[in-house]
Amino acid sequence: MFKKLSHPMMYVTDLDRAVKFYSEKLNFQVRFHHPDAFASLFHPGMNQRLDLHPTEADSKDVGYGPIFYFLSDNLDRDLALLRSSGVKTGEPKREGNSPRFVTFWDSEGNALGIEEESK
Repeated sequence: MFKKLSHPMMYVTDLDRAVKFYSEKLNFQVRFHHPDAFASLFHPGMNQRLDLHPTEADSKDVGYGPIFYFLSDNLDRDLALLRSSGVKTGEPKREGNSPRFVTFWDSEGNALGIEEESK
């Protein structure tokens, strides 16, 4: 169904502060940073992408770990497969010029995501 793990995404209350932390303290490179939307960082030594997404203060999303996104070469197909097996899913969307993505939930209520591979 999925090609590989795409990236973890972490919610943050202060996007600018988080971007500064990950870039200055952990040597991630900023690939994209839009203060009102999200940031996408990359660590060349680990060959790993990390996305940061702002949320409101005191959000239940902050402090509970990342959401893992799986990479899909056919988002519509994989979403249909999940739905046909009874998995709770959201609706596909995109932010700005981002690839389409969708959230789904595991049996315990943990959010996971699928990101459509850029062509």
